[in-house]
Amino acid sequence: MTPQQCEMAAGALSAARKDNIMMAGLDEGLTPATMAEAYAIQDAFMRQWDAPAAGWKVAATAEKIQQIYGVDEPFCGPFYAPTTFTSPATPNAETFGIFCIESEFAFRFSATLAARERAYGREEILEAVEAVMPAFELISPRFDSMLQDRAALAAADCAMNGGFVLGAPTADWRGLDLAAHRVCLRIDGEVRAEGSGSDVLGHPFNVLDWLVNHLSRRGIDLNAGEVVSTGTCTGFIRLEQGQKAVADYGVLGTVEVTFI
Repeated sequence: MTPQQCEMAAGALSAARKDNIMMAGLDEGLTPATMAEAYAIQDAFMRQWDAPAAGWKVAATAEKIQQIYGVDEPFCGPFYAPTTFTSPATPNAETFGIFCIESEFAFRFSATLAARERAYGREEILEAVEAVMPAFELISPRFDSMLQDRAALAAADCAMNGGFVLGAPTADWRGLDLAAHRVCLRIDGEVRAEGSGSDVLGHPFNVLDWLVNHLSRRGIDLNAGEVVSTGTCTGFIRLEQGQKAVADYGVLGTVEVTFI
């Protein structure tokens, strides 16, 4: 794809997001065939989208999700402050094309990790983490499907992010075994799914390693105050309008959302 085609594709995604339109696909010549093209479109989208960034989501960190999308590593996308909510959240259903949630571990950074040639090590990354919090990602692509046959297009579309709900931050997290940490998701009080931190690349820290160094290679800083969410522990869960979803993270608290 040419730079002009990437800008045009990003413009189409921006317009669809602004107007809450769900498309079947992008026009011929504007659909990425590779992840490199997907990220070029994503970079163009970030230049065009006029909203403050809140952080980054990482998708396909669970083996099952990688199989669904036909990828062998994660992909990522930015998310933005206007669609980032504090739990308990009641987002307007009319602004979401699909009511789909993922239960995720999220990490807020207190220091900037600037893009550089040398890779970041685990301890350097964790030193910059201020807090961990339970989170729901609100999956809502600009398309009328979950793009399971078009992973590059999913990545271009901010990895299909529609928003986030963040629970209370925990600053005293270093003694926790997050790989073994259990998550229980209930819909209207009934258990729908369970998982743990080991479901995301074996450990949420592995996801942080991947994301920070992925961004660095793209020349993108991970800024102080931004949040990184590390992928679903409980799979894709579809909701109906009015249903209450609560994910229980034990000592880390809960996160709650109801589309109204």
